[in-house]
Amino acid sequence: RPRIRPTMKPVSPIGIDAVTYGVQDLGMGARFLQEFGLRELERGHGGATYCTAEGAAVHLRSADDSTLPPAIEAGSTIREVVWGVISKTDLDTIGAELSKDREVWNGSDGKLCSVDPTGLAISFQVSRRKEIPAPSLKPRRVDARAKFYDRAEPDHIAHVVFCTPKVEETAEFYMRRLGFLLSDTITGFGVFLRCSSDHHNLFLINHTRKGLNHLSFRLRDFDEIMTGKEFLEKRGWRPVWGPGRHVIGSNLFYYFANPCGAYIEYYADMDCIMSPEAWIAREWAPTPENFAAWGPPIPEEMQL
Repeated sequence: RPRIRPTMKPVSPIGIDAVTYGVQDLGMGARFLQEFGLRELERGHGGATYCTAEGAAVHLRSADDSTLPPAIEAGSTIREVVWGVISKTDLDTIGAELSKDREVWNGSDGKLCSVDPTGLAISFQVSRRKEIPAPSLKPRRVDARAKFYDRAEPDHIAHVVFCTPKVEETAEFYMRRLGFLLSDTITGFGVFLRCSSDHHNLFLINHTRKGLNHLSFRLRDFDEIMTGKEFLEKRGWRPVWGPGRHVIGSNLFYYFANPCGAYIEYYADMDCIMSPEAWIAREWAPTPENFAAWGPPIPEEMQL
């Protein structure tokens, strides 16, 4: 498993600032993201843009849009992940590092662009998010009623998950070249990496195919997860797995099939790593009980 220590901390990304999907049905994708709970910023013939409460953007474009980076798989999928950094100096440092062995170029709106070992387009920009602290789930009601929701409103993109046949090479790239830290591994299955206080911002799954597995959005608590689930299900969207609580990362979860590509996750109450020195990465066996502490069995379609 990857053991290389990062060489660029603290000059590294601080989380996901944006993703771009190339989709085969723009209308369906736009309707799903709106009903999923994201805020619509713009929508037109060429696509749409949505965002979380803290400002992380989700761009929708047609899968055959010639301006999009090449896809790493057929069909609707994520075509680019944009990582936020703190300053222009960080962009310059990352650019100098990556240009040692791969093409690096300036994209639109001040982005720095390149490609990771899997072939996925990755970009970097001075972060445009206004971070919202993770909600506390400690008991907080005294002489007060519980808070309920009309629908889910995601505030943060925590992580993206990809399958790759180059899992070790790709993990080492993000750690050694971009300063990501190792959170945990599943023997022979995958690697959890982070660049923020989230347990993981990138999960790489060892697989013969290249492609997206899911994108994950934070909600405030279990009630908001279930409110979002019922809202989506009543509008005809297909739930896939949940509710449950993961063991690795500890978060509550619910997954839906995503017409923009693969799956999408509502989550709450993930492990928060504020002190890298205090966190000890652990190697886990790839057993069902290590994927979820409770909840329904992993559905066959999600088994890898």
